[in-house]
Amino acid sequence: MDNMQVQGTPMGQEEQAEQEEIKKAQAAGAVDFNKKAEPEKSLNYTHKFAKPTEIMGRKYESLTFYFEELTGDDVENVELELQQRNIVVLSAEVSSAFQSAIAAKAAHMASDEIRRLPLRDYMKIKNAARNFLVAVGY
Repeated sequence: MDNMQVQGTPMGQEEQAEQEEIKKAQAAGAVDFNKKAEPEKSLNYTHKFAKPTEIMGRKYESLTFYFEELTGDDVENVELELQQRNIVVLSAEVSSAFQSAIAAKAAHMASDEIRRLPLRDYMKIKNAARNFLVAVGY
């Protein structure tokens, strides 16, 4: 044991060197340890229609999709609905039928209402549903 050598610098010098390196990085703008973590962004989506759109007899200028309120039951109900329509979904994140149906659930309406929207609106809503599914790891 007496023959063992300890390599490195004394702890005080190491810590001092690390602090100097951190100060240099902050001064250069490479690192900002004072920056607060950003709050988690909501996964809900509000779609603004280019012109008022009628859905179920009511005019909408915008429509909010409450994706964060969805449950496993909602996903299974969408899967069942699509099976009943003889639609096979291999991958939800690339299935327009699944995405529009899950968006309809998030908006508390029937999925055929989403499918009847003008293409521009349908695609934006469907893509918001896809982004949600990817974000939650579906």
